[in-house]
Amino acid sequence: MDESTPSPPPPEGGPPQRRPWRRRWPPGVPAKRNSPAPAGLFRFAQHKKSVARTDRIQPTVRNGLYRQFLRLLVMAVVLPSLAFGAAMVFSRYRSELAQIDAHTVASADILAHELDQSLIALRASLHVLASAGERHRLDWNRELAELQRRYPPILTLIATDARGRVVGAAPASAVGRAIGLDVADRAYFQVPARSGRDYVSDAFVGRGIGRDPLVVVSVPRYRDGAFEGVIEASLSPSHLYDDSGHGGYETVLLDRSERVIHASGGMKLSFMQRAADTGFGAALGALDSARARGSLPVMPGGGRAFVARARTADGWSLYTVVPRERAERGVFERAMLMSQLLLLAVFGSALAFVWYARVLARAASSLLLRLRALASGAAPEPGAHADDAPMPEELQPVLDAIVELSGRLEHAHAELRQSLSEREDEVVQRTAQLREALRELDRVACTDPLTGALNRRGRDEFVRALAAQGARLGSVAVLLIDVDHFKAYNDRYGHRAGDDALRASVAAIRAEVREGVDAVVRTGGEEFCVLIPGVGRARVLNIARAILLGMYRRDIEHRDSEHGRLSCSIGVAMAYAVDELETAMDRADEALYRAKRRGRNGYCF
Repeated sequence: MDESTPSPPPPEGGPPQRRPWRRRWPPGVPAKRNSPAPAGLFRFAQHKKSVARTDRIQPTVRNGLYRQFLRLLVMAVVLPSLAFGAAMVFSRYRSELAQIDAHTVASADILAHELDQSLIALRASLHVLASAGERHRLDWNRELAELQRRYPPILTLIATDARGRVVGAAPASAVGRAIGLDVADRAYFQVPARSGRDYVSDAFVGRGIGRDPLVVVSVPRYRDGAFEGVIEASLSPSHLYDDSGHGGYETVLLDRSERVIHASGGMKLSFMQRAADTGFGAALGALDSARARGSLPVMPGGGRAFVARARTADGWSLYTVVPRERAERGVFERAMLMSQLLLLAVFGSALAFVWYARVLARAASSLLLRLRALASGAAPEPGAHADDAPMPEELQPVLDAIVELSGRLEHAHAELRQSLSEREDEVVQRTAQLREALRELDRVACTDPLTGALNRRGRDEFVRALAAQGARLGSVAVLLIDVDHFKAYNDRYGHRAGDDALRASVAAIRAEVREGVDAVVRTGGEEFCVLIPGVGRARVLNIARAILLGMYRRDIEHRDSEHGRLSCSIGVAMAYAVDELETAMDRADEALYRAKRRGRNGYCF
């Protein structure tokens, strides 16, 4: 079929068949074989312009074609772009609110963790001071003042005797009012004295040394296994945690009775005010720990806000509050900016395309073919199509830039994936290091620093582990061991030699028990307790004899002992359930005293 042959009509009953486009020249106009034809709409435009030149109606055809092109441009580019832009703005708005929601939850968790860590560090310092007081006679005023210097949030510190009388205080300005003050009726004295545990109070106003808003932390202290008093630190609620530098939010800290401990200025809540009696009561009971709520009317005046809650280890509730108005203001501004940029981009593109349409028609058609091929994954080779238009020099850099940008994006994606992989490895490594540090901290907290034996906390954890075994436990042997005439040994040979003797005693005990199965506990200055689960009476007595022999064979000189060397006495008892351990300890204590009355360096059952 030659170029002048018309296309056959489509078959009846079926859709029109699309045939390869061929250039058709108007009658009387010679075909230009050396000029390749553009594709698509502009190819049709060239054909119409040729006809217009022939029939002398070029202006009418041009005006109609441009009106049609502008309508198509609006329908195909401008309106979809505006719809897509509106969808992007709305999606961005939702995403920003979700980020604020997540940031609110994360901020609450971070602040609660900081508060927990601060209280843990303070209790650890108080325990260190209590342990030092157990071994030495301390100047409490000086030691408490030094501790307050290291912890600025502490307002006052006191140390009491076993009857609740204050024997030391800080700062120096409070010493005169505090010494001799009776605090036996205070919860921070009664709870540690009764239970042997640390105490963290709710919010209250001081009534002894001062009248400041306070929360207090107290720990018990002992000497020779007997309760000797408490060390108490009074903290300023406004310095419990740092609520600055984490973002534009407000904070509220409630105690276990849901009274205000501390609230940032924007919340307008007073110390010890019941949260349920204020506008903030809407947040109580309306939150879980997994997400924030974005529509709670908790702001002064009834304003709504994002609110997230985190629980502290001591039962307090810490809330982070982001006013919704403040959050939506930034989101709205970014959304408006995105809308304006999108509109400018759409209209600028439309104007530029209209302006250059006539000049770049053929080149744009060829570039469109190349871009479509690139989008499909395979760029066309130059000259692959007979109708390819030569690429203008002005547009060649655009094509080169597109190719280069595609390469850079691919390279950037590869670097991003590598960076994410490295960060994940670093997070895993840091997590492992943190867990190891926590395990080491827990081990140190459960261990007597002098002898390496378990302390009271370590013993309690060991007993809880035994209780978890239930019926599988069987019997538990209790050995109470006391180093004979140790005070006389200390007086003659000095405390350093006494410390070495205690370490040697623990080594002799450990040599006869099972590592990781039995527990060696230092219960007093020279007193030790050994808990041996799952053994019978005969085996326990053999262990007691082996400990006595091992201690004797250490051959540690002791001139004030009737045996001439350092020895020990042992009381043995059996418990057949964990809840019988306390009774077994009493029986072992009685057996220990019988062994001492019989001349020491022996054991009694």
